[in-house]
Order: sequence, then structure tokens, then C-alpha cells
Amino acid sequence: MSAHWLSVLLLACTTQLGAGQEGLVFETTTARSPTPAPIASASNSNLVLVNNVLVRGGITPFVTAPPPTQAFLDCFGRCPTTPEYRPICGSNMQLYLNEQKFNCARFCGADIQIVRRGSCEGLFPMTRG
Repeated sequence: MSAHWLSVLLLACTTQLGAGQEGLVFETTTARSPTPAPIASASNSNLVLVNNVLVRGGITPFVTAPPPTQAFLDCFGRCPTTPEYRPICGSNMQLYLNEQKFNCARFCGADIQIVRRGSCEGLFPMTRG
């Protein structure tokens, strides 16, 4: 069996299997000074990270959620989901327990997108009820 693999290895090494591929190029290492991060000013102090991209917290992808209708609440309440906690932050500034709950909201009529797989914390000003 090992003679078979040896012949396959030799065949692969001696033929031009990699002829269409370019060789690997590694960057030479030179000492570089780190670039300092920009300091937040009053004009950009409301910037937040959304999927590792800086956006202003008060603009898209966030929209104010309209009050839910009774039909939406009934539909959402009947939607079968698991109790798994894997939060999804929606573009309506709502935190959904998991992607199933998020998909239920969409199925029931919410016009939303996923902003972050995780908590909404830090994406917009939070208010406590």
C-alpha cells in the first residue's frame, strides 16, 4: 500500500500539477511604526461598529420600530422556536433571542435585517424601561 502512495507522491512532484499556480510570495519583514488610532472628536463621537465597519449610530442600518400590531403579536406568539440563546440584533433596534425568533418576526411582517449576530449593546443609545 505504501508503494502506491509513494508512486502517487513522485508523480505529483515530477509533473506540473502546480504549473498554473503562482509561487507563494512572502512580504519581507521591516520595522514599521504602528499607526495611531484616530482620536474621537465631538463630530464623530456617535460612531459605532456594525460588522466591523464604523457607521453613525443615528442612521441606517437602524430604523425606529413601529409599534407592533395585534396581528403581528399573535403571529409572533404562535411561531414555534427553541429557547436557545444566540442573540440577533435587528435593524429595528430590537434584540431577538435567536435567529429563529428573528425569522419569525420577518415571517410575521417585520421589515428588518440582521445588523449583528450578538447583542445590540454599543450600537445605539440604550434606554431602560
